[in-house]
This record gives sequence, structure tokens and C-alpha cells, in this order.
Amino acid sequence: MAQSTFERLTGAFQTLCCTVRPIVQRGGGQEGQAGASSSSSTDPRLLVQAIPERARKLTRSFGKDSSITLHITYEASCPDADRFDAAFEANDYAELVALLGSDQAVNAFYVPRHPWAEDPRTVGTLAAMHLTLLASEVAKEEPQLLEAIGRAGAIPHLVRQLDSKEPDRVQSVVVALTYLTDGSHAPSANTTAAFEGGALPKLIMLMDGPVAGLRGAAASILRNICLESLDYRAQLADLGGMARFVKQLELLQAENGPPHDLCLEALWNLEDMTLDSDGNPLERYTRLAIEAGAIQRIESLREVESDEVQETVEKLLLMLGDAAKSLKMLSTEKQGSASSESF
Repeated sequence: MAQSTFERLTGAFQTLCCTVRPIVQRGGGQEGQAGASSSSSTDPRLLVQAIPERARKLTRSFGKDSSITLHITYEASCPDADRFDAAFEANDYAELVALLGSDQAVNAFYVPRHPWAEDPRTVGTLAAMHLTLLASEVAKEEPQLLEAIGRAGAIPHLVRQLDSKEPDRVQSVVVALTYLTDGSHAPSANTTAAFEGGALPKLIMLMDGPVAGLRGAAASILRNICLESLDYRAQLADLGGMARFVKQLELLQAENGPPHDLCLEALWNLEDMTLDSDGNPLERYTRLAIEAGAIQRIESLREVESDEVQETVEKLLLMLGDAAKSLKMLSTEKQGSASSESF
């Protein structure tokens, strides 16, 4: 069960994370825009920005017959930008990992654009973004790349960056960790390194953030880690993590027409956190989910107009409903036993 669910979750997440948003004019000016209206009321976020000649334009092909090509275009004049360019060309994972902590400035960023993560403002964030591209795109044909990046020490370095106060850095790190802990492709050493690096409490905190995509991605990494070991899942529960998985549903309901993919991601994550590897409910985690209001939150998603969301909603409600009945019966039996013993 878990494997097929994760394959569906990965597809939804790639839709959320690999969509390229257009290059836009920063600051609202119209100089150099292509195909934009001359009206002063034009939304500046929709204006295309010309890429100047001074920009660094990086291109590298991967895979059989060079079937995958990565492009990065940005402006920077710092020494770490030169190091990044060299690491990009040489595909040097160790150097990319070494650059993750860089605070040297990226002056402008053009390509590629993430649908919800902020553009890189530092070379460190740029390095995290490139690790995401490698793990999400190149690894489709070269899955061994995920292990190689892990061996280069990327996971603990990325986890440390979750403490940053820079939103662009944290967001890029979270997206990178999602792919590097992908249970259907990434080695278990990566998820173990994330757990041992102290990722659980940091990611749980991010599940309360204002950006829906970031909340969902943090939850997916936690799900990846916890499916590696029941001990990891127990520690997440001890930290109050199960209630946060339920809260994801509440936060989605607060949005005006939540995206179907985000709803599916939240539902599938909660489902996998309450089941064992054979698809059987785990008493502790179903109880924690029910106590956090999961049944009520899931019922409210019946209003989402999506067949796949509705199918998942009904499946989860059936499972949690049966679990709630079993827990009630178990509680009644315990109370009866205690009463008998008192006589």
C-alpha cells in the first residue's frame, strides 16, 4: 500500500514543485518586457523581464542521449558564484554541498522559477535549488545520483539550513529534502541522515507556516522519514506531529478553493502516517488522528470538486470510522474490566 500511495504522492508533488512559473519584471517597470500591455494597470507580476547580457547562463545535459537539460540563469559578482558555476559544469556534488552555507549575494535570478518557493537571494540557496533539480529531474534517468548526493554529505547540511531566518533558503532546502528522501527512489541512508540530523522538530514547526506549498512539502518529508522506521514515527508522535498532519486539512479549508493536489498530498500523508506497511491501521496513530479531529476535517473536504479527492476522503473516513468504533469498544472493555476488579 505505502509504495503505491507514495508513487501517487510523488506525482502530485512534482506537479506542485516542478512547474516553471514565468520570468517576471521585478519592481513593476516595463522596460525590456515582451508582449506586455502599455496600460499602467497591468499587474507587474505578469510582465516578462528581458535577460541582460551580463547574466550568467548555465546549461548542462544529462541522461542517455543528453535527454535532460538543466538551465540556470542568474546575476552575481561574488567569488562563490564562480565556485557555483564551476561546480555546475563539473557536476561536483561535494562543492555544491560546501556552498550550501554561502551568504554571498545573488543579485538577480531568472531561470528556473519555482511555483511557490522564493527566488534564490544567495549562492547557498542557489546550491540547494540546483540539488533539487538534480534530484527531481536528472535522477529520473540516473537514480544512483540520489545516493551520490547523500554520500557527499548533503542531508545533514540541508537540515542545518532549516534553522535559517531567510525564507528563500528554507523553502529551497525543503524542496530539495523532499526529493532526496523520496522513499520510492532515494536510499534509506538519506532518510536516516535526515532523522539523525534533527529534522523532525524543525519540519514540524514548518507545518504551521503561511505558505501552503511549504507546509505540504515539510509534511511529505516527515512522512518519508517516518515510513523508514516505526521508532521515527513514534518520536514524531511524541513531538505532537500527528496533530500537525490533521491541522494541514484545517489550514487548507481556510483557503479559498484549495488546490486539489494540495488536498491529495495532505490526505495521502495522513493516510500513510496511520497505516503500517501492509495497509493495516496502527492503533496509536489512528487514535491520535481521531483525537485531533481528523474525521471532522476530512468530512469537510467532501466539498472539494475532485473525484480523486472524494475517493480518498471516503476511504479515509471508512478506515478512521472503523478505528473509532474499535477504540470505543476497547475503552468500554477496559472500563468493564476495571469495574470487575474493584469487586
